[in-house]
Amino acid sequence: MDEEIVFKPIGYIKSPFEDVGNMPKSTRESMDVEAEIIINEEYLESMSSMEAGEEYMVLFYFHKSKGFKQRVPFMGNGPIKGLFSTHAPNRPNPIGVSTIKIKEINGNVIKFNGVDMLNGTPVLDIKDIL
Repeated sequence: MDEEIVFKPIGYIKSPFEDVGNMPKSTRESMDVEAEIIINEEYLESMSSMEAGEEYMVLFYFHKSKGFKQRVPFMGNGPIKGLFSTHAPNRPNPIGVSTIKIKEINGNVIKFNGVDMLNGTPVLDIKDIL
């Protein structure tokens, strides 16, 4: 099963973090940092039921990641773990997921706190937390 899978981003992240070196390892480390998801206008109707104060999962593409190792240090400097037991950005399919809490929605702009994504990160999908 080696078929190619192609995704089209639904938007991108506007974040104060430009490089991996100064980026938080998780949303828990950056709850005081505000960021935005800029949704492509064609998906405005898909946002119609989203509300401030609610939590969502954001799936995104680790666009700066290259290659991967099957065993990595947990959170970058902890004990060595198998890749699938971590949120490490370098993966066979570099897809990330973060849980965010929406602060405000203005048109196609979603403001939230707790960003652990680089500026310009392509957003693949947003899902409600059941």
